[in-house]
Amino acid sequence: MTTRQKKGLIGSAMRHVALMVIALFQLSPLLIMFFNSFRTDKAIKKMPIALPESFHFENYVTTWNSGEYGQAFKSSFLIAFFVVIIVLACGGLAAYALAKLPIKGRSFFLGYFTLGMSIPGFLFIVPNYYVHSMLGIINTHISMIVIYSALFMSFNLLLLRSYLIGVPKELEEAGKIDGCNEINVLIHITMPIAAPIFLTVVLLVFVQCWNEFFWANVFLQGANRTVSTKFYDFVGKFSSDLAKVYTAGSISMAPIVILYAFLQKNFIEGLTSGAVKG
Repeated sequence: MTTRQKKGLIGSAMRHVALMVIALFQLSPLLIMFFNSFRTDKAIKKMPIALPESFHFENYVTTWNSGEYGQAFKSSFLIAFFVVIIVLACGGLAAYALAKLPIKGRSFFLGYFTLGMSIPGFLFIVPNYYVHSMLGIINTHISMIVIYSALFMSFNLLLLRSYLIGVPKELEEAGKIDGCNEINVLIHITMPIAAPIFLTVVLLVFVQCWNEFFWANVFLQGANRTVSTKFYDFVGKFSSDLAKVYTAGSISMAPIVILYAFLQKNFIEGLTSGAVKG
């Protein structure tokens, strides 16, 4: 083995070791949460970081029932479903218009959505609460669907636009020559090519809706509460059941892990590709 090959082998080994350390650093909080979900509250408070001496699977049954996670899952899925539909429909059409059509005021709209993405949403919580209270939709799924659609629209719209710019105009012009209007071009030509970015937006919006805590905790009470707010039931003013808190975290995280496992290829492709590969 030559000196150059040895240096290359050493460099490759160092890179792999560095990646393994980074991966372990990233995964360690999740592993701690997962293993602690099988331990008792007393054992966790005595030694926060340790492997379970015995696996208490009943933690999941108790946490699911006492936290009423069945209803919480229904609420979260319902809200996330409609928000995904609204963002894909409205954001997709707006992104196509800003990327492909010669519309007036394009710079204004791009600046508007960029500004909307940069302003913290919590600044509007008081006027939002007042308006929703006057409309009588506080503590309803409709309230959260409206809020989340507005909160998550700007970023995902701009993400869609950045991808659609890379779709070759020649394909769309060929479709128009064959008699397609703009809607048909979008549905039959552009969308199939841009499928990875649309699936990426589905995953991003779903995760954003599922994990959002602040607005859901303010606007929802009782049976309408979402999964992300349920762990709060196990945190008291003077004491907390840490076993149920960790178990609640594992239950909340499960759908995200499953969804990402199925869409990870499209998610990575959607974020890294900006043009058609032929």
